[in-house]
Amino acid sequence: MPVVFLDVDGVLNRVGYCPERSEGLRDWIEPDLAQQLDRAVRDIDGQLVLSSDWRRGRELEVLREELRAAGIEAPLIDVTPVLETARWQEIIAWCDARHCSLGQIAVIDDRMDMGPLAQRFVRTSPLCGFDAAAAAALRALFGEGPDASCVPGVPGAR
Repeated sequence: MPVVFLDVDGVLNRVGYCPERSEGLRDWIEPDLAQQLDRAVRDIDGQLVLSSDWRRGRELEVLREELRAAGIEAPLIDVTPVLETARWQEIIAWCDARHCSLGQIAVIDDRMDMGPLAQRFVRTSPLCGFDAAAAAALRALFGEGPDASCVPGVPGAR
């Protein structure tokens, strides 16, 4: 089953997003981006692993509740370890501990560098978040639809 490593800021919210209230993770997730992500992850029969800084100091069950409250029904199965290294190294550590091959994963993040995970990386623009192009790119990694191509000047193009 595909495992999708998920960042939050710049993926499920865009630059300038300011919720009416700030009582938890759910408030920082934009509904349209949550819906787009949830649909794409469920289309590939994927599971989520939170790699975002939002995982720090929070229990897995609380994070599950927050994602569900934000409209993300795809299963959150775990969080990456906090190693104080590059995010891609934390993802590889998670995969190594579970004997998960790189062909089974995708990484969704707005960071620039995913090191050796570049071939499994769906980079979002913090201006657009997880838009239709990102959803298409995720599906394409698992053979679900056409690959999203980079089109200069088009929002969400990578």
